[in-house]
Amino acid sequence: MARKSLPPLSAAEQALMDILWKKHPASVLELLEGVNQGRPEPVTRNTLQTQLTRLETKGWIKRDDSSRTHAYTPAVQEQPGRNSVLKELKQRFFGGSSLALVRCLVESGEISESELAELRKLVKGGKPGGKGGES
Repeated sequence: MARKSLPPLSAAEQALMDILWKKHPASVLELLEGVNQGRPEPVTRNTLQTQLTRLETKGWIKRDDSSRTHAYTPAVQEQPGRNSVLKELKQRFFGGSSLALVRCLVESGEISESELAELRKLVKGGKPGGKGGES
């Protein structure tokens, strides 16, 4: 059964997902410490709680209420989550074209020479388990 696409993430929600994918389960306090690391203006506990509630509603995370301190875990594994975000970005900004997305990265100089070399290897080898081509 195909998974329906997830609602898009805000930048703040993405930052929380990055923390949760690295360290989970995590308490509100642990997430607050992680999200505020290196920030000049700290995120408040209430703001974080709102973001966590939104992520849970969107289906990105799960909350475990079995102990006094709620523990949060990703409901979506990292790679499928990133794929969902990329699919949304590709659809919204590039009309669903992978070629247009990659062309934008290359033409803007956002891809290094070593990344281009790696990209060439991927294109030559095709998609793992399938055939190469635009998706």
